[in-house]
Amino acid sequence: MKHLFLGLICVVCSIGYRSTLNAETNFKEESIPKDGTSLYPSKTFEKNQDHQTAPGELKFRLTGMLKTDFAYANQSVLSFGFDNLIGPTVAKRQIQARDAEPRAGIFPTSSLLGAEISYGPKAKAIFEADFVDVTKSSVGAETKPRVRQMYFQYNPTTQFQIFLGRTWDLFAGVFPQSYNASAFMSASGNIGWQREQIGLWYKLGDFKFGSAIGTTGFHNDPNVKTNIERNTMPTIAVRLDWTPSTNLLFTTSAIGTKLKVSDPNTDSSRDGLPLHADQSLNQLQTNQLTFSQKNKNQRSTLDSGGISFGFVWKQGNFESRGEISYGTNLTSITSSGIAPFQTTTYGEEFTDSKFGFLSGGYATDAKANSKKKFESPKEVTGFLSLNYDFSKEFGFGIHGGISKITNPEVLVGADHNLLSISRSDQFQWTSNPKVMGAIKENLNYGFRMNYDPEDRIRFFLQTDVFRTYYKDVERYQGISSHIGSYDPILQTGEWREPGNKSERSSAVTESMMIRLGGLFRFDA
Repeated sequence: MKHLFLGLICVVCSIGYRSTLNAETNFKEESIPKDGTSLYPSKTFEKNQDHQTAPGELKFRLTGMLKTDFAYANQSVLSFGFDNLIGPTVAKRQIQARDAEPRAGIFPTSSLLGAEISYGPKAKAIFEADFVDVTKSSVGAETKPRVRQMYFQYNPTTQFQIFLGRTWDLFAGVFPQSYNASAFMSASGNIGWQREQIGLWYKLGDFKFGSAIGTTGFHNDPNVKTNIERNTMPTIAVRLDWTPSTNLLFTTSAIGTKLKVSDPNTDSSRDGLPLHADQSLNQLQTNQLTFSQKNKNQRSTLDSGGISFGFVWKQGNFESRGEISYGTNLTSITSSGIAPFQTTTYGEEFTDSKFGFLSGGYATDAKANSKKKFESPKEVTGFLSLNYDFSKEFGFGIHGGISKITNPEVLVGADHNLLSISRSDQFQWTSNPKVMGAIKENLNYGFRMNYDPEDRIRFFLQTDVFRTYYKDVERYQGISSHIGSYDPILQTGEWREPGNKSERSSAVTESMMIRLGGLFRFDA
């Protein structure tokens, strides 16, 4: 499959190169899309969308598409930690018998519905929603609308723009071509999504500078949550776009913030006091004990952020998009990526290390240490997607992306003693790192093709392969997996039966997915 995928890349690249030599007459006719998120269809209706309005005139425009697709996966896939075929982001580690079973469904819920309200050339309000709930494995008719965009922009001059609301993130703003409107390729190279923001754009010649402050986004860590309403420092993002020609865009962006995290058993609004107050009077309470308790429960501050570099290139019938990013705690400030901050205790860290089998006084004291610590994974991520329109009706494309943790030693591993969950009648919380293991790397690649019998109607086929690597506890690897306990002082210990490897869940899982469907785009 990998060799086939590499061969397809070579074919499409050679086609794109030939079109560069033979399509000079079309160079000025089709420019890059103004909005990098206009993915459906990839041939945007830019020539018909620039409706001029008179000053002071209100004008309404309906936007959206009705999209239905049949999705099939040969085994379980996850969307932000939940079994879900609508917006898959990773392949699920097989910890239950039913994880290896195929699953399929027909889903109209990733359809889009929106409206644009213009007030002359000075202001515009944008509303957009879909109907996907990524927290449900079976998205049915009861699914409620989900806000994708809701913001307005004001243009004091032709060079200056102010925007406020929820819209596409200023950070990592290039999106790959894909027919999955709900997740794009998040967690597999593409880390941009949406954010509540207040920002501005300023255009000067071929350059466009943007800056915005925003919320810290979505948080998928099951252990500790960042309360974004109490996270007093917003995200601060900057972006620079360079358009040397109508068919080429280079962009670079950066984002940063300081996350405030705390023990979930305490209330930071009451100076770190326990959520359930101890009503008993402690006669032995001392100032030193009070200070140690407060210090144990105090909030921690983590530096989070990243940088990205991307491009969009369109030449004749060929279009290419790509982006690379690097950052710390990326998933804790966006809704994508694989690097949320990790929380553990010093005792858990020792137990999960390669010395976790040690016993005796020293090991007992180390394992009893309940002081919390927060770790910051660092992530490198990138994607590349290529698209070629053979004619007005037929198109073909390939895409691939990868996200990888560069300091996996800080990740929480899965205990093999918790992996023997094979009963299909018991549900297991899938994103618990003590059961699943934190994700070390996620890879996604595939191809897509479309047939457009009319300008606004498209039928498509898309395939995706998700390959995900999870972390295991170190003491269950190598010879240490055979040691039950060992006291280095007394030099005594006992062996353990590590179990049959063929019966244990692998740290690597791979799933293949197929989408077959169609869409009708009804932008007014």
